[in-house]
Amino acid sequence: MLYAPVNANAWELGWEEIEYLEKKLRQFNTYYQVGAERRMFESHVHPEYRFVLLKWEHVSGGTPKRNVLLETHDTEQMASALKMLVSIEENEVKQRR
Repeated sequence: MLYAPVNANAWELGWEEIEYLEKKLRQFNTYYQVGAERRMFESHVHPEYRFVLLKWEHVSGGTPKRNVLLETHDTEQMASALKMLVSIEENEVKQRR
């Protein structure tokens, strides 16, 4: 199934937690990114929206590498993954101080 990106300004109500957690995560590590995507064609099999959690890896002298960490249709699953990553990144920042 093909999905197209949804502009962050057009995110649905109920996705506020994901948006908040992504912003909090990016305060600790800017290499993470969450995107919402909408199904391009009518289908009763595939959900209308999905979320993609990315981590960008900078390659010296080259184009950044895009690593897909999670693709899910479940907002709770995405929120849980983001909470875990926020906790990990927060602990790493505390250890560096």
